Amino acid sequence: MKRWGMSRLDRYIFVKFLGNYGLFLGLVMLIAVVFDISQKLDNFISQGAGIQAILGDYYVNFIAFYGTTFTGLIVFLSTIFFTARMADQTEITAVLTGGVSFQRLLKPYFLGATVVFALTAVLSHFIIPQTNIRRIHFEDTYVQDVMPSRPINIHRQVLPEHFVYVETWSPERLGGYHFTYERFDQTRMLEKLECDFIRFDTIRQLWQLDNWTRRTWNAQGTQFLSRGRRLDTAFSFGPSTISPDLRSTATMTSPALWTFLQQERLSGSEAVVYHEMEWYRRTAYPFSVYILVLIAVALASEKRRGGIGAQIAIGLLLAVTYIFVMQLSSIFVASPYISPWLAVWMPNLLFAVLGVYLYLRAAK
Repeated sequence: MKRWGMSRLDRYIFVKFLGNYGLFLGLVMLIAVVFDISQKLDNFISQGAGIQAILGDYYVNFIAFYGTTFTGLIVFLSTIFFTARMADQTEITAVLTGGVSFQRLLKPYFLGATVVFALTAVLSHFIIPQTNIRRIHFEDTYVQDVMPSRPINIHRQVLPEHFVYVETWSPERLGGYHFTYERFDQTRMLEKLECDFIRFDTIRQLWQLDNWTRRTWNAQGTQFLSRGRRLDTAFSFGPSTISPDLRSTATMTSPALWTFLQQERLSGSEAVVYHEMEWYRRTAYPFSVYILVLIAVALASEKRRGGIGAQIAIGLLLAVTYIFVMQLSSIFVASPYISPWLAVWMPNLLFAVLGVYLYLRAAK
């Protein structure tokens, strides 16, 4: 029991771990905010964004989002920094020569990593999606000046045996041309509704169909035809089903995202893989803390001739490599041979192999 208690050494490393993490988090986010302001200041001025909106609606949520997303890398750099300093001051050597194994030395590091992982996972799954609503709304209002693309030839399954088609969709108008809704009973068509233009009324939460035609068939195959100039109706789907915003899942808590994914898989949306990536990221990114801490300790625990500068340089190189592999995941997911799960977890899997190698090397 005593073996697994918090010794003085454990508390010393544990406090250093969390303290340096907080320090590096503040420094990295400060640099990120300054850089972001330099890029978007013209937009803020030209669009008339107020100071309260910039700070309260945007940068508070900006820090929350990016601080959580890159927590693993921030922990990695902070761990390398304070561990390299301990090694340079021969503290690590004294601990190991005093009879503490390298495996036992890792205990306070992983206790700290568990605290960071738990906090980051809760934020990623439940808190950050709520803060993203205000951040994305601010970007759309004051920053985003690129016209949205107009998807064409959209096919969706909205319910079992219910299919819709839109020839051209306009995201900013929430409307589209040449809409068709088809309802089947196994292989037999029961109803076909067509219109020249369809739009979604956000106030009444209804669909408006212009120049519509409806054909229905009874059990004997007799067709009934009706048409009109305007039809207001409620469907079981909304505009996001026809043309989902790839950012929309960033504003959903994980329970809501899971429900949304079931609908997207049913509809056959081509964007479902990107929504699945969002689902897996919320666990993969926080979990990377364990892997990167293992690599950081294995690298920085040995005293080197170049001092802590050499360890920090190696750490920065690995951090850049990790970010590069992370970015490649969005390319890999477009391949039919790689699942979204594998694409998202690939950086963790590759660096886990590196971490095990460095651990075995350092433990000797």
